[in-house]
Amino acid sequence: MIIAFYPGAGGNRYLQKLLSNDWAQTHRSYDLANAEQRYEHRYLMADTVRPASQYTLTHCMNSQRIQQVFPGVPIVFINSGLQASLQREWALHGHQRFVDKNIAVTVSRLSHYHAIKDPLWPTLDSEDQIDTLPLDILQEVKNDYTKVIDMSLDDSPGVLTQITKNIIGKVNSAYEIIIWHQQYYQKYPVDFSGATQIINIDTDNDEFSLLMKKEINLYQSEIFDNVWRVTND
Repeated sequence: MIIAFYPGAGGNRYLQKLLSNDWAQTHRSYDLANAEQRYEHRYLMADTVRPASQYTLTHCMNSQRIQQVFPGVPIVFINSGLQASLQREWALHGHQRFVDKNIAVTVSRLSHYHAIKDPLWPTLDSEDQIDTLPLDILQEVKNDYTKVIDMSLDDSPGVLTQITKNIIGKVNSAYEIIIWHQQYYQKYPVDFSGATQIINIDTDNDEFSLLMKKEINLYQSEIFDNVWRVTND
């Protein structure tokens, strides 16, 4: 079975419900509960994608594309508002991914290691080797790397300056997630023609839909709303 849903619309939670696992905790993401889900499933960008053993989750909402990749597999669509769903995804994961990505670009772990390396420490050629260092060296490297990151995020003194930087970061991360998904769903428009089942979160009154309506409403952001308005003018 394919479970297709917008990011933030509860597809991972719905799968846990199907599996009779814990699924109803509010203010929580269930993304990490589904170990079998692979990155290639998320947007079906590749021509050849292996399905999961029983359930495959995807953010592709286009029946034709899904059937092209997974012919003959039943599809359950979870229908919700794109803005509200993305806002929840952004609040739970998207902004932090944006921050982590920009830190990784700004501060290379390998470059940092070479900068602080003691002459007696091992010579490394890749970042992967850092995690194989002896524990005492690894801990020292991690502690110093954390300090470097903190300094890179707070290179200007003052509470107001930091607040301004945080707001700008949220504006940029909201813009990135909105624009990327708008372009993606223009390429693969929403098409439920091949649906086996459609769950309408906004209008259905089943247990899952009622909970997800409340869950999505927990994540409100004036910043995200303003960026959405600007990108949709």
